[in-house]
Amino acid sequence: MMVDSQSSLKELVAEFIEFGRSEKNWSLETLRAYQNDLAQWLDFLNHAFQLSDVCDLDQISAVHFRSFCTQAVVELQAASVSRKMSTLRTFFKYLKRKKLITKNWLAYIPSPKVERKLPAFLKVEEVLELMRAPDVSTWMGKRDKALLELLYGCGLRVSEVSDLDLHQLKARVDWVNVVGKGQKERWVPLNAIAKESLQDYLDARPFESSAVFINGQGVRLTPRSIARILARQLVRAAELSPDWWHENRKISPHALRHSFATHLLSAGADLRSIQELLGHSRLSTTQRYTHLNLGELMDSYRDSHPLSKKRKIVSTSG
Repeated sequence: MMVDSQSSLKELVAEFIEFGRSEKNWSLETLRAYQNDLAQWLDFLNHAFQLSDVCDLDQISAVHFRSFCTQAVVELQAASVSRKMSTLRTFFKYLKRKKLITKNWLAYIPSPKVERKLPAFLKVEEVLELMRAPDVSTWMGKRDKALLELLYGCGLRVSEVSDLDLHQLKARVDWVNVVGKGQKERWVPLNAIAKESLQDYLDARPFESSAVFINGQGVRLTPRSIARILARQLVRAAELSPDWWHENRKISPHALRHSFATHLLSAGADLRSIQELLGHSRLSTTQRYTHLNLGELMDSYRDSHPLSKKRKIVSTSG
């Protein structure tokens, strides 16, 4: 793609977004976030510094980035500010690679420190309670069970489940062909229980569709619909077993993916294998689950080890 050195900032942003779409295969969510962040930054330059869309790139300096970050910190949470600064870093790295700038000031400007929260996950017994919640006497109940089995049994992202087509189940026996972030393909084993649940659902559903998971009108489920299904089944599981759940606990479809990884690690799977199954591009992302596993070990220790509990002191004096 040719980039004109005389292009306006808006044109450069559009070329950057097209580069991400056509050459980097960024997801629609990533493209949308980059586009929104860069539009806000251009608007800030115009209003705070009267820098027009056609300004010379050499006019942009560290003060413009620091001011943008300072204003964003006042209005937004640290995680949102960090993401916006990351967007600008990616954009200006792109401009530097195209030799449109000689110095990248963003290299000298730190992003706000973001507290890294460990992902939520379910214990094995909690997963088992959840899996028996759907009412499999109806085709939609069979769908819900198959959906939960696939989210947990294969560790898929909710978007990957939403986008799943029938041909991805049939390409290889006992495997699922998954298209993940950046349109990267991977193969994930399909366990016997998930396979049986999927077949029961597909045999029972009243609509023909290329999509695996559909709603009552035969239309593909969206990630938001899948989140609502999980919330409904959590309520049903709590009704069946009131002691295992409390209402303040937040569990999303992504928590089933985290549970998949955590349980594999607890059972002795190595991090590289888990990385491949999850489709993580970096091992450091997968290493978060070692912290989850340590937390689970600590829970077990506190519940089981006699020295972890306060012992009642019995007097031996007469």
